Amino acid sequence: MEATGFITGALKGLKIDYVLSLPCDRVKTLLAKLDDVYGRRHIHLSREEEGLGIASGLFAGGKRYALFIQSSGVGNIFGALMTLIKTYKVPLPIFVSHRGIHREKILPQILMGEVTENLFKACGVPVVRVYDKSALPIIPKAVEEAFRKREPIAILLSPVLFEGEEYTNPVFEKERKKRVSVKIEKSIQNPDMRRFEALAELLSFLKEKGDDETVLFANIGFPAREVYHLKNLLNVKNPVFYMLGSLGLVSSIALGYSIATEKPVVSIDGDGSLLMNTGTLATCSAYAPENFGIFCVDNGTWGSTGDQENFNFSRVDVEVVARGMGFENTSSVWQRKDLRERLEWMAEVEKPFLQVVVNPGNERVETIPMSPEDILGEVKVGARP
Repeated sequence: MEATGFITGALKGLKIDYVLSLPCDRVKTLLAKLDDVYGRRHIHLSREEEGLGIASGLFAGGKRYALFIQSSGVGNIFGALMTLIKTYKVPLPIFVSHRGIHREKILPQILMGEVTENLFKACGVPVVRVYDKSALPIIPKAVEEAFRKREPIAILLSPVLFEGEEYTNPVFEKERKKRVSVKIEKSIQNPDMRRFEALAELLSFLKEKGDDETVLFANIGFPAREVYHLKNLLNVKNPVFYMLGSLGLVSSIALGYSIATEKPVVSIDGDGSLLMNTGTLATCSAYAPENFGIFCVDNGTWGSTGDQENFNFSRVDVEVVARGMGFENTSSVWQRKDLRERLEWMAEVEKPFLQVVVNPGNERVETIPMSPEDILGEVKVGARP
C-alpha cells in the first residue's frame, strides 16, 4: 500500500474541497500528488500561520479542507491555533510531516521533532501518530472527528511512510519568466482623517450604493470595534466577521472566504497587521478571485496597543509592497475628499488593494458584545454534512 495514494484517496473520499500546504522534502511525493488531484484547489502557503486563517475563511464559506506542514514549522501556528481556531471552534485536520524521528541528521529538526507532540497536547489538541503503513486507516476517522467535533487534530506522519516512492519535480522542466511593473511615485503629506472617519466613509458608501451583500472582515482590536460601532450607528446591513485575536490574519481569513463563496469580500486590514504577515499578500494575489479586495488602513502605528510608531509611518509603503507582491490594481488616498472616488474605483476593478493613509488615534468605543459563535454565524454559509 502506497501512503501517498492512500492519503489522497482518503481526502477525496472525505469530500475535502481544498488542501493547504508548505513544502517538506519527506512528503514531496504526497504534495506533488495533491497538485495533480486538486490543481488550484491546492493552495501553497507563504507561512504556516496563514493556513489557519485561510482554513477559517473556508470553514465560514461552507467548505472542507486539510492543512499540511512540517514539524519544524509548527511553532508558528500556536498563537492562531488558540486565538482563532479554538476561539471560533474551527475544525482543522493538521497533517504534520514529523521530522527528527527517523534517519534525521539535522539537529534543529531533531530538537523540534522531540517536542512536537507535547506542544500540540499542551494546547489541548488531540494527536494521532501514523508511523507505519498499518496505521494509515486511522486517518479518515481522525479527519471526520475534527469536522464533527469542530476542533483541530494533529496527524503526525513519519517519513518512513513515503520511503521508496518515486518523485519527479516538474519545476526543472518549466521556463522561468515574469514581467514586473511596480513604479509608484507619490508624496504623502498631512492626511486629514483617522481610521474611524475612513471606516465611516466605507460603510456609508456601501449603504448609499444599496450594497448589503459585500462581506467585511474587520481587523483585530479598535478597527473591529469601530466597524461594529459604525455598523450600528449607520444601520448598515453588511455581514461582518470581527477579529478577536490572531493579528495579521484578517486578509488570510477573507481570502479563504472569497475562495469558498461567490460573495464580494473586503478585508479591512492594517499596515501593522501586514508587517506581521506580509507573505499573505503574495498568496492573495495568486489565489484570490475577482470578488476579493483589501482596504488597508495605514496609520503608521500599532493602533490598538497605544499607537506606537511602526516602520510604515515614514519608511515602508504598503501599496508598493502590495504591487511587488503581485497586486495589479493598487491605489492610495490620504484626503477624505478623495476617498469616495477611490471607493468607486475599488468597486469597479478586480482584486483591488487600496491604501488609506490616516492619522493615528482611536475612537472611544466599547468592545464588541458578541460571542465568537455569533460573530461566525453572521457570515457562515451552510456546510455540507
